[in-house]
Amino acid sequence: MSAKSRQSLFRAKLAQQILSKAKGFTLIELLVVIVIVGVLSAIAIPQFLNQVRRSRAAEGQTALTAVSRASEAYRLDTSVYPDWENIDPEQCNRTERARPDYCGVKGDKFLNDPWVAITPIYKEPVFTDKPGSQTGVRITTEADTGKGPAYVNLGNKPIKCEIGLGDQATEVQQNSPYFVGRSCNVFDAD
Repeated sequence: MSAKSRQSLFRAKLAQQILSKAKGFTLIELLVVIVIVGVLSAIAIPQFLNQVRRSRAAEGQTALTAVSRASEAYRLDTSVYPDWENIDPEQCNRTERARPDYCGVKGDKFLNDPWVAITPIYKEPVFTDKPGSQTGVRITTEADTGKGPAYVNLGNKPIKCEIGLGDQATEVQQNSPYFVGRSCNVFDAD
């Protein structure tokens, strides 16, 4: 046997030993891993999307909380709940006010930031039921899908949030058509 053939035979045996010791994944093992990853992603992705919806609704709730605090401050000064223009800081900054009660007794603003600074995605709040009332008021806002089409609920409708003050607080919690958990229609599919 020549040196070249012995060397070739040695290389072939060496390659065979290396390949026989090499361990890899079988097709079944790979399929099992793919199925597990698929199941986990099927669970995780909807949960992530729901968390995104909750955070977008929390933005609306936080903004309405700021408006409700300003409304309560207005009520403490004037003994009635306001309309939106009574607490809007842009109205408060006007040099010629139509009414004297746009600002607090010391000229301070009831709401420190304009609505677009608080949440540019939601429309300006609407005061309903009893504006100018001594007993309560309901404040509602809705996502402006022209500015943020992702601000929709499961039913692909704009997220709506509302909050009640005074006697309207219980009314909102018990009878609101889109009260889910807190004050937004995040998961309504209707």
